[in-house]
Amino acid sequence: MKKIAFCYDFDGTLSSGNMQEQNLLPDCNITPETFWSEVIETSKNIKADPVLMYMHLLLEKMKNAKIPITPETFNQYGQKLKLFKGVDTWFDRMSAFGVSNNIEIEHYIISAGITEMIYGCSFSKAIKQIYACSYYYRENGVVWPKLSVNFTAKTQFLYRIHKGTFEMSDQHSVNAKVEEENINIPFNHMVFFGDGETDIPSFRIVSGGGGCSVCVYDPLKEKSKKIANQLVQDQRVQHAVKNDYSEGEELDTVIKNFILSL
Repeated sequence: MKKIAFCYDFDGTLSSGNMQEQNLLPDCNITPETFWSEVIETSKNIKADPVLMYMHLLLEKMKNAKIPITPETFNQYGQKLKLFKGVDTWFDRMSAFGVSNNIEIEHYIISAGITEMIYGCSFSKAIKQIYACSYYYRENGVVWPKLSVNFTAKTQFLYRIHKGTFEMSDQHSVNAKVEEENINIPFNHMVFFGDGETDIPSFRIVSGGGGCSVCVYDPLKEKSKKIANQLVQDQRVQHAVKNDYSEGEELDTVIKNFILSL
């Protein structure tokens, strides 16, 4: 069987907005607008990476709200996430379609969201690997960022999937030259699903390698659709498709056609 990789951003791609906004930030008694404004302002003031800064500030807000900072807590918030239409059945449906055409599909998530929240989603068992922001939880209660995924860091994980070097502590193999016969999944056998400008580096790597890049937009948000169409116009992504993962919808058709083209 041929093997292909479906790689997904999460926020705005599989679910509306940032995952922290649906339930976690409201439970911290702070609006998303206030939280992200503080992230941006603090990042500028101390010249910090915004993703690391949001991870730090999120811990502060949870402590102030007396919300336990544990993997279980994040997992429970992940279970509550409202996903786009059809997402909950998408992964198994696509995998079954692949098998019926002698193709093995591996699903990966590459996101600036929280790993433990994503594991709380109904579809998580269908995901081969989740690369997202995560914390190191110590027995003494100290919590520290273990992995931070910003928009350029996402490309590292595409290369890890490409080469089959999945272990994060392995910094050698991901940079080592791999002969063509030893490549795990070539870029022309990849699909990257994103929702906007922060996914441009990933779109370009997959598209440039002969794969399929898809910008998912929310038809109810004019800005979302405008950004997606502009990315297609600028040839930074191949497809702009509305956020409906249901069988028979445009996204379903685009991806099945790509599978059949291999």
